[in-house]
Amino acid sequence: MFDNEIPPAQVQHPLEVLTEIERSAAMDQELLLRDGGTPWSDLLAEYVDALNALATDGTVENGFIATYGLDEGHAGGCG
Repeated sequence: MFDNEIPPAQVQHPLEVLTEIERSAAMDQELLLRDGGTPWSDLLAEYVDALNALATDGTVENGFIATYGLDEGHAGGCG
């Protein structure tokens, strides 16, 4: 009877859309890293150095330098 009617549009769940975007970005980054000439270990070392520099700069601005050791804090949980 109403064969020419257009069915209602199916809306994709927002989390599914975000998952697709994340998966696509991860694949793009993986391809760039794999095709690049820089070894992963060098990239990781530069990343850690950059994070350390940011952490040091942040604490120096406050007038103190935070230091952490394996025996400080709540290593192993609080229970």
